[in-house]
Amino acid sequence: MQRMLRRSVLSPVRKGLITTTIPEHWQPPDPWKGNAGKGQKLASGSHPVELHAKGWHRFTWLRDMREYGGNQSRTLARRFVLEWIDQNQRWSAETWHPQLLAERLRTLVLTWGWFGASATTSQQQMIVNAIQAQAIILKKDWRGLANGNARIEALTALILVQAFLEENSDPTSLADALITENFSLILSDGCHASRQPDLHVTLLSNLIEARIGLNAINARSSAPPKAAAGKTSPENTPAENTLAGKPNAEKTGYRPNTSFPQLAELLAGLEDNITRMGAVGRMWRHASGTMMGILGSHEINPDQLDDVLDRAGPKGRVSNHASDSGFIRMTSGRSVMLMNTGPAPWALPNIMAAGGRPDAGALSLEFSNGSNSIIVNAGQQKALFDDLPDLATALAGTAAFSTLSVDRTNSSDLLATSAAGRHATIDHAETGPATGGWLAEAKHDGYEKTHGLIHQRRVYLCTGGNDLRGEDIILYTGAPGHIPNEATIRFHLHPRINATMAMGGHVLLRLPGTAAPWIFKAQGGEMQVEDSVIMGRNGMEKCAQITIIMPLGSIRSDYSKSVKWALRRQAKPRATAASSPS
Repeated sequence: MQRMLRRSVLSPVRKGLITTTIPEHWQPPDPWKGNAGKGQKLASGSHPVELHAKGWHRFTWLRDMREYGGNQSRTLARRFVLEWIDQNQRWSAETWHPQLLAERLRTLVLTWGWFGASATTSQQQMIVNAIQAQAIILKKDWRGLANGNARIEALTALILVQAFLEENSDPTSLADALITENFSLILSDGCHASRQPDLHVTLLSNLIEARIGLNAINARSSAPPKAAAGKTSPENTPAENTLAGKPNAEKTGYRPNTSFPQLAELLAGLEDNITRMGAVGRMWRHASGTMMGILGSHEINPDQLDDVLDRAGPKGRVSNHASDSGFIRMTSGRSVMLMNTGPAPWALPNIMAAGGRPDAGALSLEFSNGSNSIIVNAGQQKALFDDLPDLATALAGTAAFSTLSVDRTNSSDLLATSAAGRHATIDHAETGPATGGWLAEAKHDGYEKTHGLIHQRRVYLCTGGNDLRGEDIILYTGAPGHIPNEATIRFHLHPRINATMAMGGHVLLRLPGTAAPWIFKAQGGEMQVEDSVIMGRNGMEKCAQITIIMPLGSIRSDYSKSVKWALRRQAKPRATAASSPS
């Protein structure tokens, strides 16, 4: 029945009974880049796998061919599109799946100016008819998508198609649905509810595309004055850069929208979401551009990340404390300290509902100086949960993070499937200026149910960024549980850092090239340098880790134990001039 229904919808379009007008007004540029290397292979005719792979139906290869460039690449890309239309006119559950439809439509609309605008009239008609047919199906199916991220993607596609093909139609209902869906996917601090950077960036890119479509409709449906010399009409203003309620009418000839009065308010809400999400996205980055090692960060294409964040509000807007999702950032000089405090307990239901996983890395930190990452987390890759689940579990455990663990127990139950399970959540977190620098302080309750313990961490970054100090404190709450034996504090080091235990009891860290060395010291526990591994974009690499063992045998009588540590940059020795002969 479902297949017959879709065939009946498509039939009038395929038979030419419904003909879509070829758009002449569509001018917004595609904000995303492709991969020229992949495009070169396609332009040369080397595509034995792509045509039969699921990824081919997404049409993202259009950007790759555009990035490679040339008339031959454009002509061949257009031929691929027309061949696909000819071979996939009948509805199928695979190639016409709403999530696949959404990505295909978004790409076709945004790349139209490159491959479609220069096509013959008959070719253009065939392509726009195909776009309209697919949009009809997507309008019927998008609500059935179980994943909120997928529904946002589908709504974005429908908004772009409406801006592309339906010049005078009202986008208010689609925009309102987009904002409503988005509300459940963004925490109040601007972070994606899953706390996963890859889902955060994907949602952000969809919202940016939706803004392009809505701004295009908003600009067209406004009533501009007649074009005057030296003035730019809304039709020639990139829709991506026209913000609802914020245009410069003197420069653009823009007038407030009168056709769709609610659209300006919806656009303002969308812009606010984009700006807040952009601030969190920048929060996770070191000065070198690398992302904090949390679940989902390795799944992001670095080039895509730059493109998305460049378009997500003011570039200088960076969050210092995302209190609901649980992240803190401190910067001074050329140094950056990032801390994963763990999520707020009140945000946990939304986090798990949005696809979040238990996080055993509470109070883990990373530290970098300039282009050099020094303290890192071992890293996680989501694909490993399907391919190598045992390795994925190990890399998700507390020991894989630069934080404290108790008796080799994870601070969160990695098998918890709901907010009711054991999760390490923020008991207290704050950050701000302190005498001579910046201070961050947080504590989590992950070990309270198992051992009756609270882990507290204080981190101080001195002005100039050359001195990082911290204190890890274990507090006994009096609650029942296992009697703890010891706590282990780990600081995983980047593979390019050479760590040596010195005679004075400190650890000497040699950085790559001519960078000055750093010294790590600690008191309150037994310190040593051990082997470790880090999982990055290029797979697993060997690295070193500094471990500090804190005995906890007397914690129930002492009620608290602590270890203090410090990481300081050493001044480079000055070159001395050769003595002149007497």
